[in-house]
Amino acid sequence: MSPDTAPAIAYELLIDGTTADQDLRDRIVQIELEEHADMADMLRLTLAVGVREKGRGWSVLDNDVFARLTPIQLRIAVGSGSVQTLFNGYVIETGAQLSDRPGQSRMTVVAMDASVLMLLEEKTRSWPNMSDSSIAAAIFSEHGFTPQVDATQPVRSESDVVVQQCAADMPFLKQLAARNGYECKVVPNPHTGQNEGHFHPPRLNDAPQMTLSVNFGDATNVEEFEIRYDMLRAAAVRAQDIDIHSLQVQEARSESLSWETLGAIPALASERPRIRRLKTVGLAETGELQTYAQALVDRWALAAISAQGALRPAQAGQVLRARRPVLVRGAGPNFSGLYYVTRVTHLITSDSYSQRFTLYRNALGLTGQESFPS
Repeated sequence: MSPDTAPAIAYELLIDGTTADQDLRDRIVQIELEEHADMADMLRLTLAVGVREKGRGWSVLDNDVFARLTPIQLRIAVGSGSVQTLFNGYVIETGAQLSDRPGQSRMTVVAMDASVLMLLEEKTRSWPNMSDSSIAAAIFSEHGFTPQVDATQPVRSESDVVVQQCAADMPFLKQLAARNGYECKVVPNPHTGQNEGHFHPPRLNDAPQMTLSVNFGDATNVEEFEIRYDMLRAAAVRAQDIDIHSLQVQEARSESLSWETLGAIPALASERPRIRRLKTVGLAETGELQTYAQALVDRWALAAISAQGALRPAQAGQVLRARRPVLVRGAGPNFSGLYYVTRVTHLITSDSYSQRFTLYRNALGLTGQESFPS
């Protein structure tokens, strides 16, 4: 798609539930949004500020518009497409760089996604007779988030093991997610704008959201594309701990991928693989230990092949999102194919919108099942 025919990009910024007025919009120098698969999403606003009439204070800076935990929402639309919510969050930091040169003073505002509400109070409580997924669903519901949770095993009996929480809700859920190989995020539903609590493996099986075309003639929509293949990243796992029932040494091993393989040749080598050994990980049953070992194998393999690049959404015709698969073509037979988007940085100014991205995949080559556009 040529720049002359690229659809227009429109965004809307809501502060405390109200669309930002024109005066504030005119002061926006840049909006930077970082979406991430593993960490909290962060929004950074940079605004131009100036001295008020007769030197009585500073515009915006003195208005208390961005008070502590003020809600902020960012929506965007490409061309005639539907509006989608990119970010729901709360103000956690403000700052200013004040200059004696006219037009050079700036205010910065930092907002964190809605998971910040799960960091405000450290808690000590028990979760008897529940699986990790049941705990996650209960905690998300406590905060008013719609649970999007995949089931985990086992359901722990109170007579054997009781899960103890000694942390704020989000760090606690991150611990549970890690031992299951799950992502744990609070993100808005792009269509409704309502916050959802996600606790599940990466959605590698979802349909690709779009195709990134590298050096592909008129279809090129990627400005740069850098690939790295860490051949020692993927590893098999051997693990040991004491089983709570038998009081005997329990062993677990994982030597292959359980997640969707995104290419023809898995990054985890079948011959002379790297092997990592774990001891005393604190899991009480052999099944839990096996789940944790498999989670590590899948996580390490997914990061074995990584790519970074830059995209202009208007030229691509849509917005790239994190935590979804994407197709890549034009990167050669080994590095073209399906990837998982782990990070997207959106940069919005008054006259431009660009994106930078990080992609992961756990295999080389094409499977033959890819559906590239003609």
